[in-house]
Amino acid sequence: MNIVFIGNCQLLSLCYYFQQLLNTNNNIFYICYGKNFIPFTKCGWASKCKNKIIEYKEAIDKIKNSDFIIYQNISLDKSIFCNTNKLIELKKENCKIIQISSICVNMSDFDNSIKKMITREEKNNTTIKVSEILKRFRYEDVMLTNNHPTTFLFMEIIKVICNII
Repeated sequence: MNIVFIGNCQLLSLCYYFQQLLNTNNNIFYICYGKNFIPFTKCGWASKCKNKIIEYKEAIDKIKNSDFIIYQNISLDKSIFCNTNKLIELKKENCKIIQISSICVNMSDFDNSIKKMITREEKNNTTIKVSEILKRFRYEDVMLTNNHPTTFLFMEIIKVICNII
């Protein structure tokens, strides 16, 4: 089974945790969605994640050979392949694509922040709605900053991914 994660540092972290969960990194890859994000794939904690693909051609080849693509919808001006239409075009017939929300929530203004997130999830027809997880744990410390989840939140997302797979 070949699995690729495509997105920001949140998906890079999920890829790492998934590699740890399955005790392998052989068939689990992180694909950098664009040149602007390359520097973030090389700093500190990001080095823990193995099988990071930076080059465009190699990324396209991995997408075409994947059984599961877990991604965040990135705007076309930042990534030519990290969007639903392009991934549907590139993926093999039996590959399942799973879109996850980009996580950005201000816990001190939870109600307004979560409404914005739900709107984005609905607009993008997101498979994994992180807003639902956040609502369940709204009184817990699940965010380090507005866009950096705790390990706990990542583990809750991993549970959802595992159920889908």
